[in-house]
Amino acid sequence: MNKLTISLLGIILVIGAISGTWYVSHKHGSEHTYAEMHQKHHGSKGMHQQHQHDEVNMPGLIGRDTSEQEVNDLKTLFQKHAHITREVTYLENGIMTSTESSNPEVKAAIVRHVSMMIGRFEAGRNPKVMIQSPTLDALFDVNEQIDTQIESSATGVMVTQTSKNNDVVALLHKHATEVSEMSAKGMRAVHERMANNEQMKHNH
Repeated sequence: MNKLTISLLGIILVIGAISGTWYVSHKHGSEHTYAEMHQKHHGSKGMHQQHQHDEVNMPGLIGRDTSEQEVNDLKTLFQKHAHITREVTYLENGIMTSTESSNPEVKAAIVRHVSMMIGRFEAGRNPKVMIQSPTLDALFDVNEQIDTQIESSATGVMVTQTSKNNDVVALLHKHATEVSEMSAKGMRAVHERMANNEQMKHNH
């Protein structure tokens, strides 16, 4: 098995998410406030209309070079997150995760998403999805220090990721938590993390 790292929704998230906030590229020196990124994601309609628009179009799931299939799979995972069952075991040297669904459409999206993320890590192609968490960016930077084992199940995938670097292990733990939050709450988890991150930024 090649050394690579994968994550569900994360992409997202991530789903993730990575700690979940709108993606900001430190390489280009750009910074955006929560309000600015929220405006980009939702537009200028009322709050109720914004939420409906977000749940349908989800422009924040588009990345630098994401394919239509990748974006559609992320939409499915966010919109139908209630159909996802996720378990995480935090190890001293990494994580063990099980992400499954009895819904055939959601299961297919999970499997495709994981497969596509594997390919991205092998090629070093960070998708840089708009709502992507800085944690995922950090994991892309250290992917060679992560050993990943993947096993398919009847309804999804099981992943084990380990590292000899304690700092990388901490990133794996953080990302797993972020993905689990998105699996449980959907887009609301992303919004909450964005707000929390912005609040912490102001407090400092």
